[in-house]
Amino acid sequence: MTVEIHGFCDERFLPLKDAFVANFDAGLELGASLALTLQGKTVIDLWAGWADLARTRPWMRDTIVLVASTTKLTTAFSALMLIDRGLVDLDAPVARYWPEFAQGGKGGVTVRHALSHRGGVPGLDPPVGPETARDWAAMTAHLAAEPHWFGGRPQVAYHWGTFGYLLGEVIRRVDGRGPRQFFEEEIARPLGCDFHVGLTDKADLSRLAEVQWGEAAPPPPDANPIALKIVASVPLPVETTWESLSNEDGTGNGFANARSIARLGLIVALGGEVDGVRYLSREILAEACREQVFDTCPYAGPMSLGLGLGRFNPEAFPVLTPDTVGWGGLGGSNAFMVRDAGVTFGYAPNNFILEASPVGVRQLPLIHALGQALPTM
Repeated sequence: MTVEIHGFCDERFLPLKDAFVANFDAGLELGASLALTLQGKTVIDLWAGWADLARTRPWMRDTIVLVASTTKLTTAFSALMLIDRGLVDLDAPVARYWPEFAQGGKGGVTVRHALSHRGGVPGLDPPVGPETARDWAAMTAHLAAEPHWFGGRPQVAYHWGTFGYLLGEVIRRVDGRGPRQFFEEEIARPLGCDFHVGLTDKADLSRLAEVQWGEAAPPPPDANPIALKIVASVPLPVETTWESLSNEDGTGNGFANARSIARLGLIVALGGEVDGVRYLSREILAEACREQVFDTCPYAGPMSLGLGLGRFNPEAFPVLTPDTVGWGGLGGSNAFMVRDAGVTFGYAPNNFILEASPVGVRQLPLIHALGQALPTM
């Protein structure tokens, strides 16, 4: 039986709705939401399925779910705001703002390096446990003491579990507010964006979707040892205690839905200004979206990176324009912005299919359907 789809979809984008339905029909979804905006106007806002594993609680309009590394956008945008205001120099060493970070040969790591996953500390060795991951002071002390994994060379290595702590501590040292408070007060609240870096209100538990964790494929015999170290160094956010759900981790402990992901993307798609409020200048956005580096990451493979933004490779995704940027999360959440078309895309499921790429079996049909619609906009 076809799942009941809620919300609305502009008729120009019905192929995306069809692809969304097809994912449910194929048994790939438990519950999920999909949103699309065009020039600031919402043209798709859909949700369907179940918010719990027992399939007794329907996914509702305001359901939120763990979005894993899509959370990194909250940290990146916050750091870019401080750079834009002249409070942080993009090419200054991180240690200018966080002196302890210079330990272990990291004195040459710049803010630009940190934003483009060249910070030298993509993980922690030895690994840390859940209690340490929930302790901001402990995590940042570990990061400060961690030796540079590549001898000071700015090698691309996806900062899978450390990105939010590294840049979040710079935000805290410069602004005085923690990265969660900064994002809430400077971005989420004025933007009207239902995106949370760790839950702060237990009332939100009633609308939180349970995650159905898939089984990860065992690493191949020839797996890169650095990739294995990165993944093992920080625990997955699988715990459902309040201590874990409320952890201020701008790396991967964000909670949102497709609507709020697409709303956050408006900052990029509309040139930094949304509803009369300027969040980022066009100049810093242009720099953030420009390719800073193209290199092969030991975890993610070839990556084209801006500042806190991934750039879509037109060879891999020919249906999208080269002006597309975004980020995704483990399990399937996605945010991307087609800048020249003024489009933002948000997708948030609770069936966590653990694939090598965040753009996987469910997202590709949606992306292809969008690519087909782009020329008609």
